[in-house]
Amino acid sequence: MQNRKFYWKLFVIPIFLLVVCGIAYVSFFKFNEARSMHDFDPGISDKRKVSIYEHMIDTLRNENYGSSVGYRKRAETNHIQCGRVLSGDTEYINTLVGENRMPLIENRRLNMSCPAIQDRIHPKNRDFKLLDSGIAFARVVFTDYEFIEKQLEMSWHPQNVFCFAVDKKSPDEFISKIQKLDECLENVIVLPVVENYDSAGHNMNVGHKRCMEALLPKTDWSYILLLQNHDVIIKSVYEISRIYSFLGGVNDVHFGKEIDGRRVPGLKWDPKSMHLFRNESGIDEKILNEPMRVYSGAVQVSMSRAAVKWLIEDVDVSIAIDQFNRTKYAGDEQLIPSLHLNYEYGMPGHFTDQCPDYDGPKQITRFVQWARGNINNCPTKTVRHGFCLIGIEQFQALSRMPFITVNKMVPSFDYSIIECTSELLYNRTFLGQLDHELYESFYKELLHVKYHEHHKDPMYKLDCRSNQNSWKYEYYL
Repeated sequence: MQNRKFYWKLFVIPIFLLVVCGIAYVSFFKFNEARSMHDFDPGISDKRKVSIYEHMIDTLRNENYGSSVGYRKRAETNHIQCGRVLSGDTEYINTLVGENRMPLIENRRLNMSCPAIQDRIHPKNRDFKLLDSGIAFARVVFTDYEFIEKQLEMSWHPQNVFCFAVDKKSPDEFISKIQKLDECLENVIVLPVVENYDSAGHNMNVGHKRCMEALLPKTDWSYILLLQNHDVIIKSVYEISRIYSFLGGVNDVHFGKEIDGRRVPGLKWDPKSMHLFRNESGIDEKILNEPMRVYSGAVQVSMSRAAVKWLIEDVDVSIAIDQFNRTKYAGDEQLIPSLHLNYEYGMPGHFTDQCPDYDGPKQITRFVQWARGNINNCPTKTVRHGFCLIGIEQFQALSRMPFITVNKMVPSFDYSIIECTSELLYNRTFLGQLDHELYESFYKELLHVKYHEHHKDPMYKLDCRSNQNSWKYEYYL
């Protein structure tokens, strides 16, 4: 009898310990996952709340607040003098950082009627000039509705079209607000909410592809801009249109060598096995049977309409997306760069892999600062997912840089930089403000632009050396 009790303990105790260890492991994993999702503290101290609400109360007491026909700031950022920041007034900028950073305070009474939304995004007193060609925007979103609406406002033009793919995990209130944009604005499409997206990139290519399919029937655009939630537009619609005219049909895609360990082993990557080409007749057997050369890059890209048409109608990337989607992290950053650099596939506006060690500017669509394991690499000393968060102290530099978008500006960290950027774009768009010239020669001399211009010439020899150094952040301080 005693032996039976002893054996029972031998069986139960290990099971109990295994369960306890399992719970501890899961808790530890979730804790670390949560920490990796937010490397900064999004909470607001009581001291900061008092300061923010004092600014808001002072603004709302101002009899003239909201009466201006110009750009209207939010109550919490109305005191920010963006002109002084733009001019590089260091003493003043130092009063806006640290504990004085101004986060966005959610408007719980935001009017979501169609007339109110339309009035916020394109008031009747705003006059738009004709673009050479409209621009399509495809953005995957999951949070911060008022921030998303502000980005829509600053890139809105009657000729532009917009598509939003919404994370299925988003709060119902956020989803319903985004869906109102589709209801209230004729040039906005909100896709049915059917996929989960995450910071590891899963399904990101799926959402962008669905947006491209939805936007392709819209005829008046020549380039599409693929974006994620916290990408901020830093060029006016007229500047973006001019930049795309300088590109001349080439795609603007960041690229680099494939990052080890991202692909799941054992999968077939040749076009034939992936059924990449919808019609294989006339395509060289060598192209069909050789594995795709895979490259890593960025999700944010600018692609010509011809490239989008090819991507949707001439090839089928379903299997390629599925295989990249199986990787644990950042599989979404490999699809477009790989199609872009496998030049023999014939993607319109493609580039070449003849310059693997090229260290010049590879892309002007997106600017990002990497922390690279050292918080001191970030002017704001704040990191999220390995990226530096952008703050108001960087406004002057960003206003001069040649990029179209910046990642990441997070409204819960510092809304001042987002507000000042929006005011800057408003002034450039509607008031004719000329605070800097577009570097026309910079865009025209980009390596991928020169390649696209001459690559069909059999006598053309690509020079992989870069004579452009004016793209690094430090040069704009």
